[in-house]
This record gives sequence, C-alpha cells and structure tokens, in this order.
Amino acid sequence: MANLILCDPVGEVATTVKRSPVIRWSADQKIATLFNNHVSSHRVWKRIEELLQEQVGPSNVAPFAKENTFAPAPQETISKLVKIADLALVGVGA
Repeated sequence: MANLILCDPVGEVATTVKRSPVIRWSADQKIATLFNNHVSSHRVWKRIEELLQEQVGPSNVAPFAKENTFAPAPQETISKLVKIADLALVGVGA
C-alpha cells in the first residue's frame, strides 16, 4: 500500500504589506507584450494590452504573439522585440 502524505495548504498570515516598486515611464519609452497564445488566456491578455495602451498610449505598446503556445518564441520575434522595446511583458497563460 502506498503512503499518502497530507500537507496543510494554508500559509502564514502576512503581517506587513509588500508593494511592488513604481516604474517611472517617459513618453518615448515602449513596452512590448509577448503573448504565448494559450487558448484559455486570450480574453485576459487582450485586457492587459488594453490597459497598457490606456496608461502609456497605443503607439507605445508593441504587441507580439507566438504562433505555437508550446514552443519558444522564434529568434526573429525576440530580435524585433528587443529592437523596439524598453520593457517586455511576457504572458504565459493557462
């Protein structure tokens, strides 16, 4: 018979709030998004891109998407992204 180990999924309660650092952004900087095209994430990823466009302007957001969810992005895509963007947001999905 196999042994079964049960673990308590409840962690410790945080006593302090941790905040992410604020990113200072100038009008000439661009954000690239790289979406992996996972079927379960299309709606949320579209909304993330919309929110970014509202914050920094549509011309400052460069969307990229992988054709194959389960393979790395092609080197050509990464090269274009690096040339265009000062910051990249990569979406894993699922």
